[in-house]
Amino acid sequence: MESIRPRTIAAFLDDVSSGEPTPGGGSVAALSGSLACSLGLMVCAIGLAKGDNPVLESLRVRLHPLRERFIDLVDEDAAAFAAVMVAYRLPRGGPVRAAAVGAALAGAAEAPLETALRSVELLDLLLELVPLGTRQSTSDVGVAAILAKASLDGALLNVDTNLAYMKDRDLIARLASRRDDLRAGGAKRAEEVLAHVRERL
Repeated sequence: MESIRPRTIAAFLDDVSSGEPTPGGGSVAALSGSLACSLGLMVCAIGLAKGDNPVLESLRVRLHPLRERFIDLVDEDAAAFAAVMVAYRLPRGGPVRAAAVGAALAGAAEAPLETALRSVELLDLLLELVPLGTRQSTSDVGVAAILAKASLDGALLNVDTNLAYMKDRDLIARLASRRDDLRAGGAKRAEEVLAHVRERL
């Protein structure tokens, strides 16, 4: 798959709509995170246009590289899944294929785990942002939180998919523990953000 950065939105949507396995759900989850960051940046810009605010400026500075990381994860997730497909095409029955598949599946789980981690980080920033933006932009923070939660949930669903095919029980347990922590922490934080958004509307 061509990198997402030079592509138009319509071209990327065409790629997702095609019969090719990538970009798939993991890439779309990461894209959701980048959209959520963009909304957060918009809320910061609107607030800063009304006057200097060091906290808003700090949030803007932290949101921008996070958005760039999500964009990179769109490509990284697709590349990780492509590596799984390559491993499965190796000749059956040999130790080389089994090791390659195991390593590829582990890599394919790491990419969405990173997306989930960044989604929780984003929700933390959005919680800070709710009371700082203009009241009129409060709903935009809410939409950002919903997209960040979708990024989290979508990424972790892809982790589940990869874990289902892995054989290394110790590795599965370690990855599942990270998944569970991110799921619980992210769900709680998303609820907090949306609760504050509704109070301010």
